[in-house]
Amino acid sequence: MKKTKIVSSALVGNIVEYYDFGIYAVFTTIIGKLFFPTEDEFVQTISAFSVFAIGFMMRPIGGAFFGLIGDRFGRKTALTSSIIGMAIATFGIALLPTYEQIGILAPIVLIIIRLFQGLCIGGEGAGAAVFILEHLGGCRPGLVGSIIMASNMIGTLFAILVGIIINHFFTDNAFGWRYGFILGGLMGLTGLYLRKHVAETPVFQAMKKNRKLDLPFVQVIKYRWRRLLVVSCLSGVATSVAYTIRAYLNVFFLQFMGYTPTESLFLTAVCLFSFVIVLPIFGLLSDKVGYHKFVQISCIILIVCSLPVFKMLSSDNISIILLGLFIISMLAAAISAPAYPYAIENFSPILRYSGVAMSWNIGNALFGGTAPTIETYLAQYIGLEAPAFYLILIALLFLIMSYFTKSSKY
Repeated sequence: MKKTKIVSSALVGNIVEYYDFGIYAVFTTIIGKLFFPTEDEFVQTISAFSVFAIGFMMRPIGGAFFGLIGDRFGRKTALTSSIIGMAIATFGIALLPTYEQIGILAPIVLIIIRLFQGLCIGGEGAGAAVFILEHLGGCRPGLVGSIIMASNMIGTLFAILVGIIINHFFTDNAFGWRYGFILGGLMGLTGLYLRKHVAETPVFQAMKKNRKLDLPFVQVIKYRWRRLLVVSCLSGVATSVAYTIRAYLNVFFLQFMGYTPTESLFLTAVCLFSFVIVLPIFGLLSDKVGYHKFVQISCIILIVCSLPVFKMLSSDNISIILLGLFIISMLAAAISAPAYPYAIENFSPILRYSGVAMSWNIGNALFGGTAPTIETYLAQYIGLEAPAFYLILIALLFLIMSYFTKSSKY
């Protein structure tokens, strides 16, 4: 089977799943009004963002669950299962009645669906990276990893573009937002078709001849716990910056800077587009410099530049805002581009899907998914530049953890 078909099927599925998960962030303010009964718009937004974060709490469990499937039954089986679940959940949100229609059941069911989405996407991004990199066998992993990461962002970018179109053509926001979720469910069926017609990775096919682990995630925790911690911290840095762009910026421009919904989504889209464009460049650079060194340098630059960037974003000058958006997109890309190869090389093939999926999603749950909620609180009660300190703290945590684990074989 052609490598291009294998890679495209995994990337398309990745785009679809991240669209399905990210379309919620696009319509956070509308969902807050429809599912959380309060007159305070800030409380509505925080409530909706909290549900957004709750979905991330299931991601480590999803990483363990789909890691078990991926390491025992195949990478392809795990990825196919995850996209089926995500499509079902996305259709569920599209059809969910509001608080006005069914009362307290509305937010309860919304939370349950988001938990299920979190479970499903726990097997996706890192799993797609394992699937593609194992098929390509070490061919420019930094570049390939950056393209996989770019597919995540393209899914979110597409969700934002759909949000802009819906806001423009549908004045009835009480229903128009549902079309974004319906589209996501339909796209999931397309991704499922593509994934069902690709081959398993040669690494897994060779590994099947060896002893199968009953619970590979237990082996990861028991024997590779230091690797688990350092990759979780790396994921925390990469995803916290990414979800600052994906989810927080839209609300920041809308509620704190006074832009219209369309203008806020447009500025977020500009930042995401820059992120996607520069990712392959940093991927190529990381192949030459080395993943560990490149990530560490990028984290140091993030620590130095975070506060000035957030000062730029809170400016009244649109040119300065656009410069700030470009800089934060470069910082995010520099850390994200080599992140998947860095994570994958920390685990042997027999534990790889479980190790990468678990560690990546632990960091994602603790730091990435909570970033929009924490940053909104910080901006509201401390100052518009305060979210910078959250990113600085997580980057410092990764640098400390990587220093103390660099000589460990575990």
